[in-house]
Amino acid sequence: MLKNRFLNFVGICKKSGKIIIGDNLLEREINRGTIKLILIAEDTSERISNKYVRLCNDKNVPVIIYTTKEELGKAAGRKLVALVGFTDNNQSSNLIKLYDNTKKQGELYE
Repeated sequence: MLKNRFLNFVGICKKSGKIIIGDNLLEREINRGTIKLILIAEDTSERISNKYVRLCNDKNVPVIIYTTKEELGKAAGRKLVALVGFTDNNQSSNLIKLYDNTKKQGELYE
């Protein structure tokens, strides 16, 4: 249930226009300092996942690795999405709280 709330909130963030989807655009925005949180799908390739974890660690951007590309894509209004960057501080902190609550409830792998 909390996983659904998390994914629904990703959809709300998409509707607000405060997310970035796509490898090149996301990398550019991380380097500019506009990204406040990165969400990486669990089934993203190891090369891409490692690239963004390193980049985000260098720039002090939190990273959440959670859900599948299909579920993330559905939440973001696309078919498959591996990476989503969030540009809004409030939305990012709310997603981190939702993720932490989901983790505490043991619902990470429904």
